[in-house]
Amino acid sequence: MSGSSSKTADSSSPIVILPNLGRRFSGVTSTLLQVLPHQLERIPLVVWGAAHVRDKSSVVGFRRLLALTKAPLPNGAWRVFHARRNIEMLWGLILKHGFRRRLKLVFTSTAQREHSRYTRFLYGRMDALITTSERAGSFLKRPADRIVAHGIQLDSFPYVEDKAKAWRDLGLPGKKGIGIFGRVRPQKGIDLFVDAMIKELPKHPDFTAVIVGKTTPMFEFFVKKCKARIRAAGLDDRFVWTGEVDFDRLLALHGAMSIVAAVSRVEGFGLTCLEAMSSGAPVIASQTGAFDLVVRDGIDGRVIPCGDSSRLADAFSELAGDPQRLKAMARSARERIESAFTVEREANELMEAYRKLSES
Repeated sequence: MSGSSSKTADSSSPIVILPNLGRRFSGVTSTLLQVLPHQLERIPLVVWGAAHVRDKSSVVGFRRLLALTKAPLPNGAWRVFHARRNIEMLWGLILKHGFRRRLKLVFTSTAQREHSRYTRFLYGRMDALITTSERAGSFLKRPADRIVAHGIQLDSFPYVEDKAKAWRDLGLPGKKGIGIFGRVRPQKGIDLFVDAMIKELPKHPDFTAVIVGKTTPMFEFFVKKCKARIRAAGLDDRFVWTGEVDFDRLLALHGAMSIVAAVSRVEGFGLTCLEAMSSGAPVIASQTGAFDLVVRDGIDGRVIPCGDSSRLADAFSELAGDPQRLKAMARSARERIESAFTVEREANELMEAYRKLSES
C-alpha cells in the first residue's frame, strides 16, 4: 500500500473493503462518506452497500464483492475489511471464515457506554480495534490499537465572519442566533437547551434560539412538552424549529450562528462541534463524546457538565454579553479545526492503520 494517488483508484482488486450496511443516515454514515473521497484517491477500495453514496463508481453488491475478493492479492498482503457497525462485523467474520476470504478485520468503536455481550463477542474476534477518543476506548474490554479522531471537510463548512449578514440572509427573527443541531430527542439535550433559553433569552433581546433537526414520531410528545414550556413563558417568537433541512440550508444555518450548543447527554463522537467551529461559531459543549477533546474551554467556547441546564444558561449569558470575546473565540474555533480535525488528517491516519494491517 503506497501513498500514490490517482483521481479514482482502481478497485478491480480492492485492498480495502468498506461495508456500508446501515439503511438510515447516521453519524456513522456521515463519517464514512466524508473520508471516502480522500481514500478513493489513494488506494484500491470498494464500498459494499450503496445507501447514501452519491458516487456509485466504487459501490459493489455482494456477488461482485465475492468475485473481487476470491483471488488473494498477488503480493501476499491482506485485504482490510473496516466495519463500523455490529452487522458489518458479523459479515466480516462470515466472509473471512465462511467464504475463506483472506481478510484482516478492523472495527471502529465510538460508543461511550457499556457494550452489549453480542458486541463484545464480535469485536473480540476483530484483528484490530480503532476508537475515536480515549473516553470511547475506555468502554472497550481490550485496548484499542489506535485512536483516530474524526475530521470534517473544511470547504463544506466555510468560515463565516459576517454573522450579521448571514443571519439577515436567513430571514429569521432577531439579530443573532444560538443554534442546536441534531435529531430532536432527549439524548441531544433539546429540553436542556429549551429550559436554558427560556431563562436567558429575555435578558438578550437580539438572540433567537434555533432548533435544527428531524423529529421522529417517537419523540413528538417530547417536542410538544418543550413547546408548551416555551408558550407558557410567552417566548414563542424567540424560538425557531426548522425541522429537517437539506445540506445547503444546514450550511447556511451553521454559518449564521453566533453560538452553537452541543449539549448531548450521551454522544459517540459528535460532528456538531467540528461543523460549528469550522463555520466560526463558538460552542457550548457538554462533557460527552469528543466534545471536550475538540472544544478548549474558554478558548473555542465553554465546556459544561452533561445534563446541566443552569450551566448552559450561564455559559450562554457569559458569551452573549461579550461580542468581542465571541469574535475571538470564533477565530480560535476555526483555527482549532484547521490544525487538528480535518478529514484529510483522518484519512491519513486510517490509511496508515490499513497499511500496517495489510502488511502484517
